[in-house]
Amino acid sequence: MLALFRKIKPLNAVVWTQFLSAFADNLNFFLIVGLVKREGAADPDGMVTYIQMAFLIAYVVLAPIVGAFADKKAKSHVLLLGNILKATGIALLLFGLPPALCYFFVGVGAVVYSPGKYGILSELTKSERELLRANAQVEGSTILAILLGTVAGGFLAARSDLPAILVCLFIYLLSLAMTFLVPAKSGNPDIRYREASGQFFRDTIKLFRSRRSRFSLIGTGAFWLTASVLRIALIAWLPLNLGIVDTDQQSMIIGVTALGVVLSAWLTPKLVPEGKLYRGYFYGIAMVAAVMAANFTNELWLTVTLLFITGIMGGIFLIPLNTMLQEEGKALVGPGRTIAVQNFVENSLTVVGLFLYLTLRKLEVPVNHSVVGIGAVLTLFFIYLAFQFGRIRESYALIRAKQ
Repeated sequence: MLALFRKIKPLNAVVWTQFLSAFADNLNFFLIVGLVKREGAADPDGMVTYIQMAFLIAYVVLAPIVGAFADKKAKSHVLLLGNILKATGIALLLFGLPPALCYFFVGVGAVVYSPGKYGILSELTKSERELLRANAQVEGSTILAILLGTVAGGFLAARSDLPAILVCLFIYLLSLAMTFLVPAKSGNPDIRYREASGQFFRDTIKLFRSRRSRFSLIGTGAFWLTASVLRIALIAWLPLNLGIVDTDQQSMIIGVTALGVVLSAWLTPKLVPEGKLYRGYFYGIAMVAAVMAANFTNELWLTVTLLFITGIMGGIFLIPLNTMLQEEGKALVGPGRTIAVQNFVENSLTVVGLFLYLTLRKLEVPVNHSVVGIGAVLTLFFIYLAFQFGRIRESYALIRAKQ
């Protein structure tokens, strides 16, 4: 068994450790939902939103230094530490600490883990084609993990807290073990954390001055804003529109979106060719349209179909943008620091989106109208991207002309 374990290739080990970590990440989300519901909170949906924001705030606060940390240390060690911190956050639930505090620790682990996860891909690949395929593998396995973790989390959360906590801990430890199969390539020992904060903001400015990295950052930020708000909104939307109140049933419906993104990992290399990564933008428009259409349905089969389409379109939108950003960012500021900026932008936008959604709910705006409001914000992002699209296409044409 140990010999078979050691035969796993480094890139496959990254895919596996990410799959397991993402599985546990999504299992623990529904674990938190189950805890909140069993505690009898007056506004469980609002409480879940606050807890989700506690998780994301870790990204925003730590963003100025985690990129430097990822570039200074071996990426495999970064993945190891991230999983340790995530497991610690879940273990704290056993001691009865507030779920928001525990989820904040999970967020700290996630923000440490993320630059290592993406930064190591550029170390293990040699071309854009290989990097695109590696991204497709990682994103596909991540979304499959989201799907399975969501369903497993909903199933366990509907029954008891302790088994879910123990399963979550075990999976994090298994993911941790897989990181030992990833080569520990040394980072840059000359990086100094004291300078990292100022450098982070200079990196942010530098990436936003580049058309392609700016296009990618805003696009991926819009995607994760959509995904996070949609997941929270569906918990309130499903009982009102379809009469579905059980956590396990809700998790399966939400997981359909993840199933769509799994399929997108296979479709993306075929629909968005090398050298034309900007084409993913069109699928982002389709994603927003599917979300808005799903908001106005009252039939289960139609809701599930539209959520599945949302996942497919969203994945084909996201994967090329991640590849574009990693290529551009590696040349401009380094892979780890690029992902730190990406995390900061994506999670800042997501916190803003969740805050807007929470504000609308506090004002007693119906959940359907709240989703429309978030959709209007997304439309503004896509209008901006539309104005940038022509220049991005021209930049790729210039690169092809020089080759």
